[in-house]
Amino acid sequence: MTYHTFIRKNALRNKRRTALTVLSVGFSLFLLITLQTVLSTLLNPRETEESALRIAVRHSVGLTQMLPISYQAKLEKVPHVKAAMPMQWFGGQYIEPKNFFANFSVGHEQFFDMFPEFEFSDGAEDAFMKERIAAIVGDALMEKFGWSVGDRITLLGAIFPVDLEFRIVGSYAHESNDSAFYFRHDYLEESMSDWGMVGTYWLMADSAEAVPGIIDAVDSQFRNTAYETKSETESAFQLTFVSMLGNVQLLIGSISIVVVFTMLLVAGSTMAMTIRERLREVAILKAIGYPRRVVLGLVLGEAATVSLMGSVVACGLSLALASTDVARATGGFVEKIDPGPVVLAAALGIGIMIGLVSALFPAVQASGMSINEAMRRLE
Repeated sequence: MTYHTFIRKNALRNKRRTALTVLSVGFSLFLLITLQTVLSTLLNPRETEESALRIAVRHSVGLTQMLPISYQAKLEKVPHVKAAMPMQWFGGQYIEPKNFFANFSVGHEQFFDMFPEFEFSDGAEDAFMKERIAAIVGDALMEKFGWSVGDRITLLGAIFPVDLEFRIVGSYAHESNDSAFYFRHDYLEESMSDWGMVGTYWLMADSAEAVPGIIDAVDSQFRNTAYETKSETESAFQLTFVSMLGNVQLLIGSISIVVVFTMLLVAGSTMAMTIRERLREVAILKAIGYPRRVVLGLVLGEAATVSLMGSVVACGLSLALASTDVARATGGFVEKIDPGPVVLAAALGIGIMIGLVSALFPAVQASGMSINEAMRRLE
């Protein structure tokens, strides 16, 4: 019998215990992989060719403060700006509060140029330009509520004191952001009695190289005014929402440490029981001449094998999650949970390390016993 066979047979001797240990390590590692992947996704928003050209302009104090609608004409004149579009979070509710989804008013003349990566349904652009109460809705949202082009719906104002009725004139598809509702900002303006304000402006630069210069030019233009601005790239703007959640890195890091510590306790308890049951075998191995290092290696090998099986389970669950539509489930907050080969390899390494660390103390203790001591413990 080879060492590998001996380790494999010992690892599978108590199948129920091994299965429970494998599942405990597997689900714990799966949680760890998911947490770290979500953290990486939140802190490193995916940047596309189009998003690299978009700039968000908001009030320097924060998103709760508004900017004058008159800023649009000034922003359009900034060098290298192809388009400037007002955009306002409406926060309307459909029938009842639990039907939450993102809904925005947008400048209808710039909307289609601002998001060229959206795949709009036939006739959507013409209808959006012609009809004041027109709305364009993401495919996922259309499917969720069973809407179709031509339907009339009403959004109840939760932030603004107006309820707005819309007619869906088109839909759009996008690989991750297809759960939003867009309507014309001039319709919101009129409903608010010529309000004259907007939450943010979105600018489209003519090249990625021009983006830093545009940001400096815009903020310099409105510095020391009643409505100072803060301009940032789309990815930086998205990170401001993550910062509103608090110290996400500390939170997820703390949870990850607890998960690893729990895995160590589970694996350590299992290996302690396993080695205690194997004292007779340890005594026999020593009696027939196996040195201490071989006994130590056999025990550690068994622990590493069980942990490795748990790691494989965790990687399998992570790959299954990566194939699901996470963007729809989270409303576009997390686009995709894709750990990638580096994270999966790290998970395998962590799993093996946990197995070795958890078994190290009982393995050293068992391998260091004399034959007589091992037999006495059995008695």
